[in-house]
Order: sequence, then C-alpha cells, then structure tokens
Amino acid sequence: MRDSYGRTIDYLRVSVTDRCNLRCIYCMPESGIPHIDHSAILRLEEIQCLVELIHEALTLRKIRITGGEPLVRRGIVSLVKGISPLAETVMTTNGILFPENAADLRAAGLSRVNISVDSLKDEVIRKVTRRDVTLNMIEKAIEAAKENSLDPIKLNCVVLKGVNFGELSDMIRWAEDMGTTMRFIEHMPMTGSVCSYVPRDEILREISAGMGQAEQIATEGTADMYVTDSGIKFGIIAPVAGGMCANCTRLRLTAEGELLPCLAGGESLNLRDMLRSGSSESEIISAVRDLVAKKPHHGACGGVSMWRIGG
Repeated sequence: MRDSYGRTIDYLRVSVTDRCNLRCIYCMPESGIPHIDHSAILRLEEIQCLVELIHEALTLRKIRITGGEPLVRRGIVSLVKGISPLAETVMTTNGILFPENAADLRAAGLSRVNISVDSLKDEVIRKVTRRDVTLNMIEKAIEAAKENSLDPIKLNCVVLKGVNFGELSDMIRWAEDMGTTMRFIEHMPMTGSVCSYVPRDEILREISAGMGQAEQIATEGTADMYVTDSGIKFGIIAPVAGGMCANCTRLRLTAEGELLPCLAGGESLNLRDMLRSGSSESEIISAVRDLVAKKPHHGACGGVSMWRIGG
C-alpha cells in the first residue's frame, strides 16, 4: 500500500519486549526503566495475530523483530516460526544470547540478523553497555550467524563523541575481516540518553581522514552506502540529519500494541485495545490502512524512548 507521499509501506518493525539485558548509555538510564505492566504487553499470540492482520492490510515485504532485546522474550522462536511464512523475517539483537539460539531461529525461518557493536575495545564496550560484555562475545554471535547462514550480516554502531568516535576506520576494517558490513548510526536524542549527537557529515569526515575519501554508491533502505578507497563498503544511517523520510517504508508495532507510522510524531493506533475489545479483523485492517494513508513526512526523527520502540 502507498501512503500520501507515494511511499510503499511494506516494512514492519515489531518490538516484542521493553526489557533488555544491557543498559546502553545511548538507550536508557543506568538504573534501568520502569517496566510496563505485564498485562499491558502483547502476548505472543496477539503479536502474531496483529502481524497477520497488518500483512493482510499492506502486503509486507519485511518484518524485523526488535526489543528491548528480543532474545530475552520467552517463546521468541515460536513467534518467528509463526510469522516467517508471511514475509522475510529478520532480527536486531545485541548478540549476547544469540549463539545459543541461532540454530533454532534459523530453523524457525529467520532470514538475517543485525548485531550491535559499538567498539572494538572491551573497556569501551563495558562503558557503553554498563555490563560485562566483551568483543569476543559479539564475535561469537557473528560466527553463529555465519554458521547458520543468517546473512548478509549487518553490524550496527551508534556513533558517540568521546567514546567510540576515534575507532570508526578500525571498525570498518574489522567488519570487513569478519565478513560483515559496518553501519554507523547517528545518535538520536531520546529519553534516558546521556550522549551527544554526532552528525552524518562529521562521521564521514572522520572516516575519510582515516581511510581516504569515501564515495556514496547506493541507498539501501534508510542507510546511505559508501565505499572507501580500498574498496570496503560501509553504511551511515542518519535519522537526525534527515534525508531518510523519502525512503521510509516502515511502521513500528510496540510491545504494548501501539502502531507508529513515524518516530517524529503524528497519529498512532492502539491495536492492542482494538484486539482486546473485540474489534473485527476487517475493522483492524481498515484502521491500519487509514493510519498508513496519513503517515507523515517530518524530515528527521527524535524524542522517543528507544527501548520501547526497537529503533
């Protein structure tokens, strides 16, 4: 289905939990977050039902499972098995619990995985995650993804001034050696974050200083793809600098059942309440289509609680 700006909306991000086993400084407060009451969270069967109805409304091309950290949600493999026949089903994870789940997720129909890595230095990773996480743990997650053919594997790094900003070129080379692609993400201003924003142009200047001038070669979804003088590809996702909206084809379903067409504001739709109050399938499908028709075009994202909407 196309919205009023002519964008085909066919990509659904599904947050299955607000909980996470890390406390990343760009995402949530050190003390954690007040958890949503269990009764307010969608049950797995409700998630599957709503994804099926959204698919019927829009004909989804891709479904991305997110969190919080999706692998802390019990029954996640069964959810993947239930929704993977609908569309390409992928996952974004911090990787900590991934090696023990990789084979089951692949068997359930997971196609690809994005893994977060914000530094090559253990002391920096611990600073960012506020937990005892090491690069070796992340590398094991990458290897598990490769062993189970969950590729191409994309690595997500939130760029943080004074934290990992000086490592960008090294991270591009390391990702290439690991058989993956590094993607740098502008930090979005959001609730609970203690980090400063580094714009896309500054990210590019830092990489060019370390690897020579980088040339943009393509746009893949919301990521601008570049290639270095030595032929290594990397991406930049710039939700704050802007330019993403023209190519935004996504909706977000939160763990509480709220369907968000845009992170920068506008209308939303509480599908949980519709489902639990007995709305018919046709009523939910019609409401989804009406919301998509009004999907806004703000130009930049921000001002959200990231753990609640899954990025």
